[in-house]
Amino acid sequence: MKKQKYTYTVAEQSVDVRTTEISSTVKLTWDEIQSVYSQGVDLETQNVQKGLEKYIDWCGERFTDYEISNKIKIEGSYQGTYYGDDAQLSIEGDIEEVQS
Repeated sequence: MKKQKYTYTVAEQSVDVRTTEISSTVKLTWDEIQSVYSQGVDLETQNVQKGLEKYIDWCGERFTDYEISNKIKIEGSYQGTYYGDDAQLSIEGDIEEVQS
């Protein structure tokens, strides 16, 4: 008799939350915050990083060149990651049903 092999794929999923704090001397748009976060903040260190204003494309008429160069200051720091502890299991395969 040939031995049958059953294979099951088990995936564990939880929600991890990575937090970064960004501070600015001016109110920023969604795109500007996203640009600073994705290009400027180093997620390997929790040190405060200054000079992040250089990661924004300041096109438009919101600020003068002087304001951009001399008054706008942005800094950020990676705060850490919270690893979710409410893991959910997903199991796929030919699972034996137990009769009650």
